[in-house]
Amino acid sequence: MQPPWQSPPTTTGRVLPLLMAGLIGQSLSPERKPATFPGDDRNRVERQYLRFAGVGVQFALTILLLTLLGIWLDGRVGTAPLFTVGFLLLGFVGATWSLIQQVLGPDKPGKPKPDKPKPDKNV
Repeated sequence: MQPPWQSPPTTTGRVLPLLMAGLIGQSLSPERKPATFPGDDRNRVERQYLRFAGVGVQFALTILLLTLLGIWLDGRVGTAPLFTVGFLLLGFVGATWSLIQQVLGPDKPGKPKPDKPKPDKNV
């Protein structure tokens, strides 16, 4: 039996390399690569995720701010639910319209939309 002042044997020799690999950021299996989508570069995919995360925050804040504006106007004017309901509906419709435009719109904001073919003036 060991005296109480001596520590029991540890597995530091086996665990320490695993911990150090995680702290340093090294992979334990060098052949493993990060997951990507076929044909896509990782940065473009990450930008799309961030864009869609921002759309949700914008949706919530638009409705919240317009509803708070309606509550404030109702308090100032004295028309209890009129401005609150009106601005709530306006915020919901506007935020939904913006969400649809951003999600279904072009991937690049500077990318021009294709124009309609112009009729030939010589005919």
